[in-house]
Amino acid sequence: MKRGHHGRVVLCAFHYNRMMRILELFSGIGGAAAAAKLSNVGEVVASVDINERAATVLRANCSHPVFVREMESLDDKWFEDWHADIWWASPPCQPFTRRGNMRDFNDARAKPFLNLIDRIDRLGPPRIALENVPGFERSQTASRLRQTLANAGYKYQEHLLCPTQIGIPNRRRRYYLVAATGGLECAPAPISPEPRTVSEVLDRHSEDTRWRCDELAVKQETHRKYESAISIVEREDDAAVTSCFTAAYGRSYVRSGSYLRTATGVRRFSPSEVLSFLGFPSSYVWPDEISITAAWRLAGNSLSVPIVANVLASFIEAEQL
Repeated sequence: MKRGHHGRVVLCAFHYNRMMRILELFSGIGGAAAAAKLSNVGEVVASVDINERAATVLRANCSHPVFVREMESLDDKWFEDWHADIWWASPPCQPFTRRGNMRDFNDARAKPFLNLIDRIDRLGPPRIALENVPGFERSQTASRLRQTLANAGYKYQEHLLCPTQIGIPNRRRRYYLVAATGGLECAPAPISPEPRTVSEVLDRHSEDTRWRCDELAVKQETHRKYESAISIVEREDDAAVTSCFTAAYGRSYVRSGSYLRTATGVRRFSPSEVLSFLGFPSSYVWPDEISITAAWRLAGNSLSVPIVANVLASFIEAEQL
């Protein structure tokens, strides 16, 4: 990760004279699509994921085509026909986590991304951006990706970034890579959006009635059992920072995200509030058919929109170097 003076996070500045066409691969609920709008870099022209529920949420919040397909089932022509300037990818992280036994490319869930690496070698998209968990950069899969990029003449940069570094009260440290066949030029990260405190995040969803209070409440005996092992924040604490929300939030109490202390006890954050911590616009909706458990899982698998916006804003046209 690159740093400027006094430890300030440094990303790359983007200079362009037209809106980029972005192909969103392993799209989930559309974090990259939301980030593209925030950064004003371009627009997502198509999204692909294997999760039908994620696609349902994405279709309710966007107008571009959303495909529920295995990466291996798409032929090269499908990719070429979109004439994309940027391939965004957020592949499954389980092969690179301790919980997933860190099986790397031996994990079947890594196969779609390995297929994508081979496709990068064949098709040579102009720009590539990638997100995954910390530790991915030490994997054999990452080594294969770097070698493919180097052999194909790409210049690339790697970063470990967290929303707290731009003032957002949510920890979500992730690995990011940007690569281009042209050039990359570094400058201070330009995007640092509001809100910045837990209270401000919650105020964005003050009218949220999608989720019942009893679905969010944590029973007192459960609170007492896990009190020393879970992260509990208070609304009026301007210094509070929430832990990383994971796909296990709502099912596992420990190491899956923070909880909110209220006048009547402790409760979970609603899926809409989790999206707000992730920087999604307050207009983002959950379709009625998506249960609260499914919504927590989908949100926990998503992205920090402001950080991704900065990453997407890292490309510069080669002829402008």
